[in-house]
Amino acid sequence: MKWLALALCVLFSAAVIMHVQSKHIALVPAEKALVSVEVEKKDVRNQQAMTSMHVKPTLIASETIDEADTNAAITTPDYFPPIAKQPQQTKRFTGDLNDHKAYQAYHQTQQTELELRFIDAAESKIATLESLLERGKQAGLSEDKLNEAEDKIAALKTMQAELVAKHNEKSRLK
Repeated sequence: MKWLALALCVLFSAAVIMHVQSKHIALVPAEKALVSVEVEKKDVRNQQAMTSMHVKPTLIASETIDEADTNAAITTPDYFPPIAKQPQQTKRFTGDLNDHKAYQAYHQTQQTELELRFIDAAESKIATLESLLERGKQAGLSEDKLNEAEDKIAALKTMQAELVAKHNEKSRLK
């Protein structure tokens, strides 16, 4: 019996929501609907009760249906923006997970590819940072900011040089 009552409540709520969404409800000031409120005030000094009548205008909900809303056809948009960035497809290990050496070789290959991509990306990043450093010097940035930028550029160049040397040694050893 409780389930039936719950189901009826859910259906009734859904019907009310659909009805409210289908019609535009606006509050408009009523011209003739006035509500009188009786207020009792007590005078603290004389302890006499006084009553007065206050008339307050009220707002009445009126339902209006926009003709454009009822005649509009439901269509799909031309463009759906992506919800999330597309993850880069990575190569998965296809060998036997019990083969430790093969799995280490797989990870070493991934590390090597990452380092080679870093070497390539560092070139453009260093060029960008150097041009920004020049703009900062022309704009008159503080010495602390300029030194920080120079340190970052030097660190990128150092890491790039280390990786280039590491991969040149590997290619000589092969």
